[in-house]
Amino acid sequence: MRELEVRRHSKRQRPGQHLTQWGVALARRTGAGIGPFDLVVTSPLARCVETAVAMGFAVDDVDARLAGPDGAGETFPEMDAFDGAAGRAGLARLIARGGPVAAFGLAQAALWREIALRLPEGGRGLIVGHGAAFLDGVALTLRPDDAALATGALASYCEGVRVRYRLTGTTLTALAADHS
Repeated sequence: MRELEVRRHSKRQRPGQHLTQWGVALARRTGAGIGPFDLVVTSPLARCVETAVAMGFAVDDVDARLAGPDGAGETFPEMDAFDGAAGRAGLARLIARGGPVAAFGLAQAALWREIALRLPEGGRGLIVGHGAAFLDGVALTLRPDDAALATGALASYCEGVRVRYRLTGTTLTALAADHS
């Protein structure tokens, strides 16, 4: 079994990239209850790296793919069709119809699996990235029939999901994705 803790970055003041003081304090509180980790990977954006460090974890690697197609962690495919007021249910509808947002979720899910494969058996990893399709959308992609994942608000600052994987031969399968 391998486990990934995937969290949205902490609070920043747009358009700035750095965490606010409130964001640093939130990341510290969050980090106090979630470690330790064998591997910490973040999006290359300052707000993600700073979140991991404020949580108390050294960053082992940054991966530009976690920042999405715009490289800024701001947009995802079909964003203009996304009903943000519907939260995860709106994202689930987009994913269920297939198309670009579903493909984006699958690509991000493959990246998460790739990172999980770098963990030792029984290991735990932390990914700090972005919200909406980057986090909730991937959880919905991994567990499309999980009704609990398809309801409620999108992950807020420092919230996320915990994904447990099992390696069978050369196949890494997501067994569960729970909000954390």
